Amino acid sequence: MMLKKSLAFFSALTLAFAMVSCEEDNSGDNSAANYVGLESYQTVELTDGETVVVEGKILASDVSGEDRTFNLVVDPTTTHGAANYSVPTSVTIPAGSKEGIYEVTIVGNSLVDGNKIVVGLEPAADLNQTTFYGTYSNGVLTGAGTAKSTFNLYRPCASVRARLSITFDNYPEETAWELYDSSLNLIDSGGFNADGSAITGYAALGFADRSTFSVVKCLAPGDYTFVIYDDYGDGMFTSATVIGRYSMNNLNNGAALFSASGDSFGANAVHEFTIQ
Repeated sequence: MMLKKSLAFFSALTLAFAMVSCEEDNSGDNSAANYVGLESYQTVELTDGETVVVEGKILASDVSGEDRTFNLVVDPTTTHGAANYSVPTSVTIPAGSKEGIYEVTIVGNSLVDGNKIVVGLEPAADLNQTTFYGTYSNGVLTGAGTAKSTFNLYRPCASVRARLSITFDNYPEETAWELYDSSLNLIDSGGFNADGSAITGYAALGFADRSTFSVVKCLAPGDYTFVIYDDYGDGMFTSATVIGRYSMNNLNNGAALFSASGDSFGANAVHEFTIQ
């Protein structure tokens, strides 16, 4: 019997960089000299249909006596629909400053928790982005310049955000899953037809062989049961070199809730976990 339908970040992001104070003279640090980068990431909470305007920041290691303008581009790794955001074409660092601000308008239409908008600087011969550059205020890191800035989109969550990731083998059309609460009420699923009676898989949803599906949901404290299915009955196994994987992680603290190789089950596998 198929156990059965409707998981929503704060990702602990580890940056390895050379930390340089905004107040220090960087002239002796060749790696940070004339460095320009975008503040690395931020989490944006919005509700369905809501429009928000968020500020992105560009950071420089050196001060200039003139305004400096840099072109912005939307990176192709962006997953939020193009009709639901607006990114300016450029950003300016004013004369005498090491920081500039640009505004991104985001609309919560077709909102999927975990969607992202990725903004980058247009490459230029005189643009140094070869190192990370940390900005500080009274010894506290306030920004980290990188080549791209990611705006991670989520609905408001008062509980725990958890991310489910499934990397398919060569048959994404065979994979489906369900998530149940402690009373075995179906709270989410994927890869089934509309009434949940048959597996339709992920190829029909545009996922290619060996691609990765990921979703983030907001889960209240309690016990949960996750079930993954393979319609052919041989797990996510194509060959010794093409094997699927799946996992779920608590994004509040980075803990793994479960993780498994796709060759470890036949028709289905069950994983129980607890959100604290």
